[in-house]
Amino acid sequence: MLLGSAITFAATPPEVNEKVLKAFHETFKDPKDVNWHEYENYYEVEFKQDEIKTQVRYDSDGNLTGTTRYYFEKQLPPYIIANLKKKYPQRTVYGVTEIYTENDLQYYVTMEDEKNWYTVKSNPLGSLEQTEKFKKAATK
Repeated sequence: MLLGSAITFAATPPEVNEKVLKAFHETFKDPKDVNWHEYENYYEVEFKQDEIKTQVRYDSDGNLTGTTRYYFEKQLPPYIIANLKKKYPQRTVYGVTEIYTENDLQYYVTMEDEKNWYTVKSNPLGSLEQTEKFKKAATK
């Protein structure tokens, strides 16, 4: 156990204050590939937990102010998956970017079909809106 703690703290820059470290370790159990960044008004930590790549932002008092998570279809809430399948039956989900701020949560779902890439935005209630469409590069 001491070795695990030493490894975690060895990868943590000394600028990260104890309040932030405590909040992080209380919230996220067994994170992998932890990398800290210090900015003027906040700290950001990047890590992997299970199959999810995560970025978390904290203020200097250890308050979580936002997250960005990258994952796949199976981690989406079931009602959002159901709405995507119903509204876009010919498309498949490629990946998801989930963005949480102190007063908002949005899911940006990258979908594809044979010819195009799409970005579909969903709120936590599963209301869908296509925000982008790009043609795939022609392959020979």
